Amino acid sequence: MGESVQLVRGWVKDGVVVLEPGAALPDGAEVKVAVVPEAERGPIPFDPEEQAEFAAWNRGGDEAWAMIDWGESCSEPRSGGRP
Repeated sequence: MGESVQLVRGWVKDGVVVLEPGAALPDGAEVKVAVVPEAERGPIPFDPEEQAEFAAWNRGGDEAWAMIDWGESCSEPRSGGRP
């Protein structure tokens, strides 16, 4: 009987299919690529460097919102257009 089909997830990045972390295919293996409908797509995994960058942006956003909240809590309006 024939071999079973092995399904591996991947994403297109700069025109190249990048397989999910830990996926391994033997050299010379023939593959078929199918685009998954948008409604069925799962989350895209990010490498540690990308995760750190997103975390830094989130921290910066949290700090910005805290400054906005602080500014809105001041009871006296500023005069002359200066802090």
